[in-house]
Amino acid sequence: MNKKYVIARMPGVHENCLAAVCFEEQTPVDFSLFPREALPFLGNIYVGKVDKILENLQAAFVRIGPGQNVYLPLEHLDRAVFKTRKKDFLLKAGDELLVQIEKEAVKSKLPRASAGLKIPGRYMVLLAGERELCFSKRLNPEEKQRLRELRIWKDRDCGVILRTNAKEASPRELEEELERLYGILCRVRSQGPARNCFTCLWQAPSAWFRELERIPGGELSEIVTDEPSVYETLRMHLEGSSFSEPPGLRLYEDRLLPLYKLYSLESLLDNLRRERVWLKSGGFLVVQQTEAFVSVDVNSGRYQGKKTPEESFQLINLEAAAELASQIRLRQLSGIILVDFINMKEEHNKKELMETLERLVEKDPVKTRVIDMTPLNILEMTREKGRKSLEEQLAVFAESGK
Repeated sequence: MNKKYVIARMPGVHENCLAAVCFEEQTPVDFSLFPREALPFLGNIYVGKVDKILENLQAAFVRIGPGQNVYLPLEHLDRAVFKTRKKDFLLKAGDELLVQIEKEAVKSKLPRASAGLKIPGRYMVLLAGERELCFSKRLNPEEKQRLRELRIWKDRDCGVILRTNAKEASPRELEEELERLYGILCRVRSQGPARNCFTCLWQAPSAWFRELERIPGGELSEIVTDEPSVYETLRMHLEGSSFSEPPGLRLYEDRLLPLYKLYSLESLLDNLRRERVWLKSGGFLVVQQTEAFVSVDVNSGRYQGKKTPEESFQLINLEAAAELASQIRLRQLSGIILVDFINMKEEHNKKELMETLERLVEKDPVKTRVIDMTPLNILEMTREKGRKSLEEQLAVFAESGK
């Protein structure tokens, strides 16, 4: 599949705002905003200090900087790296250990951290304190067996998760990335205990760069940006990598037609900010974010057809499912998502709807699950939390513009 990645300035949002958009066959499938000069936070590794243990929640508040706390679940402590060697892994106030940011602050919630360190790459993720070789669920049994038989995984004191992209890599490419990531992990583990509290030991790649690495190399045809610093970062990365099919990289410099106008990014953003999403059939979705979950209501709207009511409802619902899968990715929605499809009487139609939605969300690089349909015909689904939603990303720029 032909994919293009566009990173463009968005002066209409904020003078310091960049948009990162992935297109599949000219259709936008992923959209996010980020500050042009801000250092990344998600994925960073810090030397933190435990402020308070929350026994009832099996968690702790850990300080990673002056006035900056994160929420740390008391799991993976057997893999934790402490500044002072401990005989047990019982955490107490005052302990200093390495923590990694795994989820950004969402609404009123603190950023979430983990004591289990991960170093991600294009083809794999290394896990400190583990020894297992694991695989993406999207790799088939033959691919898993071929990768398992490579000798490069032996004698490593870390775990490895092989990503879907690993199926495209040669043994040499896999070994080179393994050595690079393992070097980072070793430096973090060895230097961490000797560094001062609140030190950032490892700066994760930018959000747009992490999203770019999720795209299989053979599917990415071109990267276009009008931001020189982004262009230089990508140029150096591509020169130092060993893509079997390197994507084209272009610095866009036409001042008469800005890049965001060439790809109609302002119109796309305006549509994504609206609660109502129209369908070609005349039906529409109403997408609303609340503190607890995301609510999606499907309506027949202006639909006019000659089918029976049951057939009409199924047609609109299937179209709505396709649009829903697209909107979830573009708006970066996550957590619990409740969908009120138009009620249908036939059980086989409900089953077809759920199976269709399951197939559609399989394309999402973020883990998404269709759970069930309640007796009230509300479909329940979840999407793994990581980044801020588009609504929250816009709020950050609105706040900084005051």
